[in-house]
Amino acid sequence: MNASLVFDPLLPIWLVITLTALILLASMAGEWRGLKSFTLRTIAAFILCGALLNPQKLLEDRTALPDIALVITDKSASMQIADRQDITRKAEAALTEKLGALDNLEIVSLYVEPSQDGTRLTQTLIDGLGQLPADRIAGVIAITDGQVHDLPPAPENLLPNGIPFHTLIVGDPDARDRRLEPLLTPKYSLVGEQAIFEVRIEDPGHEGERAELEIRLNGEVQVRFPAVIGNTISIPLRIEKRGINTVEIRIATAPDELTPLNNFVVIEISGVRDRLRVLLVTGEPHMGGRAWRNLLKSDPSVDLVQFTILTNPGKKNTAALPKELSLIQFPVEELFEEKLNEFDLIIFDQFRRRTSNADGRIRPMLSPYYIANVAEYVENGGALLVATGSAFASEESLARSPLIAVLPARPTGEMDLGAFRPNLNENGKRHPITSTFQGDISARWGRWYRAINAEVISGDVLMVNDNDKPLLIVDKVRKGRIALLLSDQAWLWAKGHDGGGPYNEMFRRLAHWLMGEPDLEADRLTARIDGNTLTIEQFALNDGDRTAEILAPDGTTRTLSLQRVGPGHYRATTEANIEGAYRISSDDLTAITAAGALNPQEFKHIIPTPDRLAPLVTASGGQTFWLGDNTALPAFRKVKPGAKTAGDSFAGLVSNARYTVTASRRTPVGPTWLYFLFILMAMLGAWRMEGK
Repeated sequence: MNASLVFDPLLPIWLVITLTALILLASMAGEWRGLKSFTLRTIAAFILCGALLNPQKLLEDRTALPDIALVITDKSASMQIADRQDITRKAEAALTEKLGALDNLEIVSLYVEPSQDGTRLTQTLIDGLGQLPADRIAGVIAITDGQVHDLPPAPENLLPNGIPFHTLIVGDPDARDRRLEPLLTPKYSLVGEQAIFEVRIEDPGHEGERAELEIRLNGEVQVRFPAVIGNTISIPLRIEKRGINTVEIRIATAPDELTPLNNFVVIEISGVRDRLRVLLVTGEPHMGGRAWRNLLKSDPSVDLVQFTILTNPGKKNTAALPKELSLIQFPVEELFEEKLNEFDLIIFDQFRRRTSNADGRIRPMLSPYYIANVAEYVENGGALLVATGSAFASEESLARSPLIAVLPARPTGEMDLGAFRPNLNENGKRHPITSTFQGDISARWGRWYRAINAEVISGDVLMVNDNDKPLLIVDKVRKGRIALLLSDQAWLWAKGHDGGGPYNEMFRRLAHWLMGEPDLEADRLTARIDGNTLTIEQFALNDGDRTAEILAPDGTTRTLSLQRVGPGHYRATTEANIEGAYRISSDDLTAITAAGALNPQEFKHIIPTPDRLAPLVTASGGQTFWLGDNTALPAFRKVKPGAKTAGDSFAGLVSNARYTVTASRRTPVGPTWLYFLFILMAMLGAWRMEGK
């Protein structure tokens, strides 16, 4: 039972105050005129005022409300490293026991869940405070490694005034952690140009030592070398293809370091082509020459350089008028030696390797030295399309030149003459260049009338004639690519002959495949993560058993069998519970996908630290305590509001003394007649004093 004095005025409070003031003024005026009863009249006025205020005694039955200790436990990914999870579990149990021993204290527990944005402890704190009564919060206790990523610049406004924030730091501050710090990571680069990346190896206490650095581009190792720890390392990489290029930079794991999760950086850089430089060399005028030109000129991103050999350089045209001989000399040295590598694609259209003079002597159309340069250009990453004609089946064939080193087929010297309809074979139905045309579309293609027979040496045949002989072959030669068209009749499609065919679209797709378009790769590996499920898909021209090796962000590997879901199509799924980049490899193919961010902020810094939460701890009057292997906790005690809430060995929790009233009643302080008796006595005394 609690008693207190309350007032229930009989008149509005302003009227009571006004009346009291007037009585006082009247008393003072009487005193000024010599009235000797000033004191007694004043006493009577105050008694009257007190009577009008109607004082009462309030009796309440109160039930004390418990104070609230908010405990926030960090369950982010960095808290799974080493033995932090076990220490946290023990600390939670010990903290619950200690807080449970304090009188009138309720414990509310919240958890910081893993997030792709790092450790969101501040957000958890705000959410928790929003659900609790602010006047009952005794303090906040956080069990964490201190690596928090969402603390605002002014954290002093996060908590109500006087409420302490204490931290219990888990982990070994002297543990070793080697990590890779990206300094410069460009997002775009021109294809064929070098992009500069800068990184630094951080390994406190081991500066000046060396660690092996490995750089991969699109899954292929570019270089390995020992790098100096602490130095800025500049890495130039030539971007190979349009679209997304994946750069992986890894450092070797140090002995006894906490985790390899931050020993690598994965960077995605978009390759952008400025303009495609295409060299089109037409060996002789023919009906399809303009079709190639129109196709290439229709693409605004193509810079076309075309040369058509109009006359035989070994023969003199004596019948022509002088104005008809205003032709330029074929600049072979400039094209095939000085500026060869400036072209992204070279097209030989019905080109002959040699011709004959008027006297019958043989003369090369293009020196074998320059043809050898073209073959080397392909091997070093160039693209070549050979559109053959009848000369390819003769002694003037390019197959009888150094170009045979990269050609995917060798002519037999025979040709098939007569109408036939080009068809897609099994590979053509699967390859992205031509697969979009399979079915009823290909059955309506217009007919061709000549095919050059050839023996396939390497590569993939995509189109055949009615006799199942190759018409279109594509192949990869070391770093470059080549396509061989074994007919000079494709231009009939462009003219709409016999219904025409997909001339523009097919050969545009062929050109983009030659340029290394990732979406047109026949053998490709893709990976994606939805939720916690990793889905792997592989596409191939040939069927067979397929497996994929998965390198998880924590450095562990596992092998997964892929299941056939269609012709050349394989799929498998598995769990991906660790945040970070997953690298999947199968045969010579690689793919990278990420659970959350490619380079999770959670693992950027993993050494436990009190520094990040120090502004909040200091502003709130809390304290930071380190938890050792024995999870020794500080003493916890209740303190009064405004008192010191922390020390070197104790953590204070504010005692708010809040309560709820279960029952109450009011009684007058005294009877009404008693007030009037006191007033009467004061007035009688005043009259008597005045009478004397």
